[in-house]
Amino acid sequence: MDTHRLRYFLRIAEVGSITRAAGLLGIAQPALSRQLQLLEQDLGVALFRRTRRGVELTEAGERLRASTAAPLRQLELAVQYAGSPLARLDRNVRIGLLETTADLLAAPLISTLSTVFPSATFSVSAGSTDQLVEAMLKGAVDVALINPVPDERVFYRELLSEDLVLVGGPDSELTKARPVPFVELVGHQLVIPRSSSGIGNALQNAALRAKMNITHRTTTDSLLVTKRLIEAGILYGVLPLSAIGREVADARLRFAPVTEPTLTQSIGVGATAQLDLPRELMVRLGNTIREEAATQITSGRWRATLLTSEPWHPRA
Repeated sequence: MDTHRLRYFLRIAEVGSITRAAGLLGIAQPALSRQLQLLEQDLGVALFRRTRRGVELTEAGERLRASTAAPLRQLELAVQYAGSPLARLDRNVRIGLLETTADLLAAPLISTLSTVFPSATFSVSAGSTDQLVEAMLKGAVDVALINPVPDERVFYRELLSEDLVLVGGPDSELTKARPVPFVELVGHQLVIPRSSSGIGNALQNAALRAKMNITHRTTTDSLLVTKRLIEAGILYGVLPLSAIGREVADARLRFAPVTEPTLTQSIGVGATAQLDLPRELMVRLGNTIREEAATQITSGRWRATLLTSEPWHPRA
């Protein structure tokens, strides 16, 4: 099967329009439609159905996207970097991930990095922004996905923003169909992050604007502890959906959106100003993290908003 047709199919699925996909791919719309028709003939199934706004995937199309997007990307990366000096990099690369992103991002990111750097080994650390910044300053982490920090020793480039939700146990009355105003949220007994960045910062700022105090009984920087306390019905918490996907799917946690105001956390790529790695390597690391995050967002697996599509360049 022609891999170009699979790439065309994935781009149409991404934008939901054959016309827009043709423009992005730089080919004529009739030619793209013909390639899609040939792919459907090869597979013997319809991949899209027409809508007022463009096209949407059929069940067969969803299955094809789920099974081909990652392998096709790995193949393209392998071909792209086969002759690159980066492909011969033989060292340990130390990656840091916010604990709330690790469950969603760790596996696809390491898979992609292993293709780009086939001779490298990888160490992955997960924690709060404070913990990851400290690790970077000590030289234990090369590049990390973190919340914004007011530290001139760290170069930070914003990447995405994601909404935070109120999370309760399986017996709570929370539902995604009924948003919870912030003034109602503060009435719940909460477990809150010990760190003042990210989620902690969003809660503090919203409370200050509302001239209210947040009621909490427990602080922790452990995502596992947070989720276990919530699941047991002891406390409520505020987390992004990326951190609770498995538990929600298994009906072990429930959630409700937060309004008035909406709570969000910003996430970006960070590295120390004193770069110990070659600049080309740092740029490729940062951009691989950015590209993988964008892939997860575009696929719908990460409910977040990409804030930049520009390449990542740490300071000289």
